[in-house]
Amino acid sequence: MKRDYRRSVILLLKRKWFLLSFFILSLMVAVAYVVTLFVLPGHITLLAGEDYTISIRSPLFLQAFTDSSLLKLTYMDDQAVDAFERPYKLTCTGEGRAEMEVKMLGFIPVKTIEVKAIPSQQVLVCGFPVGIKLKTSGVMIINVSSVVLENGEKVSPAEEAGLLAGDIIIGAGGKNIQSIKDLVSVIENSNGKPIPITYVRRNVKYHTSVKPFKSAEDTQYRIGIWVRDSSAGIGTLTFIDPESKVYGALGHGISDIDTGSLLQVGSGQLMRSNIKGVKKGIKGTPGELEGDFLSKNQVIGDIELNCDFGVYGRLADDFHDPKGRPISIGSHSLVHVGKASILACIRDDIVEEFEIEIQKIAKWDLGSTKNMVIRITDKRLLQATGGIVQGMSGSPILQDGRLIGAVTHVFINDPERGYGVFIESMLQQAKAVAGRYRGMPKASGF
Repeated sequence: MKRDYRRSVILLLKRKWFLLSFFILSLMVAVAYVVTLFVLPGHITLLAGEDYTISIRSPLFLQAFTDSSLLKLTYMDDQAVDAFERPYKLTCTGEGRAEMEVKMLGFIPVKTIEVKAIPSQQVLVCGFPVGIKLKTSGVMIINVSSVVLENGEKVSPAEEAGLLAGDIIIGAGGKNIQSIKDLVSVIENSNGKPIPITYVRRNVKYHTSVKPFKSAEDTQYRIGIWVRDSSAGIGTLTFIDPESKVYGALGHGISDIDTGSLLQVGSGQLMRSNIKGVKKGIKGTPGELEGDFLSKNQVIGDIELNCDFGVYGRLADDFHDPKGRPISIGSHSLVHVGKASILACIRDDIVEEFEIEIQKIAKWDLGSTKNMVIRITDKRLLQATGGIVQGMSGSPILQDGRLIGAVTHVFINDPERGYGVFIESMLQQAKAVAGRYRGMPKASGF
């Protein structure tokens, strides 16, 4: 009996050990599977005709496959460091999209990677300062307030009509509103009768009606809003497409300082500028490039688009001094952590190259303007500006002899560091603007 009991105990222990081992092995495979899903990119952008290497490292013995005629996939077994690594060379024969399947043991699907091929092209990389004068499409409400009547009563006509800060008034009293002057004229001539209003909120058009009241302060009719119809400032020109003469600048959009809403372009001018001084950045207080574009008053292009990825338009046909140099672009898939440089101007209109370090890369979020975390390492720039300052937005980021992005933001509490956007996001906007200009007469100075 004792012998049978011992045998039963041993069998039970072996079974538990087997189950425990199986559980641990399954858990390890599951963890490796999940980690692989996050480590492998969801999408890769290649330059058509150029080679790109991707290394798949996992204990799951993964393999890559594709049935696309656009994508050529070559396994490079001589470059594998160990049994868990499988390096592949990817080549797209032309522009377009393809899919690459990653499978475990050759037949279990793990992840589908979208491969996008964009044209290999050269642009003129710039880095010099420009003045930006932007007039909005319509007028933007920056604050909704009250109107004080003669009897001391306070009314809020705009609020009662449903208007909010950030709304853009594009029509009033049956007229198109292009400026503050247009809106004031309609309100003053209303004689207190309700005015039909057309406005835009988050790209959706709405209609309402607002009744003006005579203010006790100046006896003028008012509806209780503060508005803005223009903006001006200094930024950096990132690149110029030498064929279409379309440019890209800033790397981020111009937003209203009060509401934070992106300003919609009615018209705008890109102007030649010089840097006259630098307000050095310190922790908690961003610095600033002090530029001058009003004294020159030289328009070098128009502004067609203000979007999340910057300001775009076309250079004037009589502008022949871009001060740019030809350079090939680099897709976000080529960007890597390590040394890089930026082109920036901190005095007059002289563009200089400064060393930086790319510390982090967010390759999965192409809809953001914060794709890279960069750190200024060049002592010359740190001594002059303290790091990244206002006005440097749009400064080109170079790595391995290619244009890969542009500076967009500074860390308020660490001015030596900031964000950068991938250049392909900017080029996509420039391409859209160039498409609008096709068939139109070339711009000229004005």
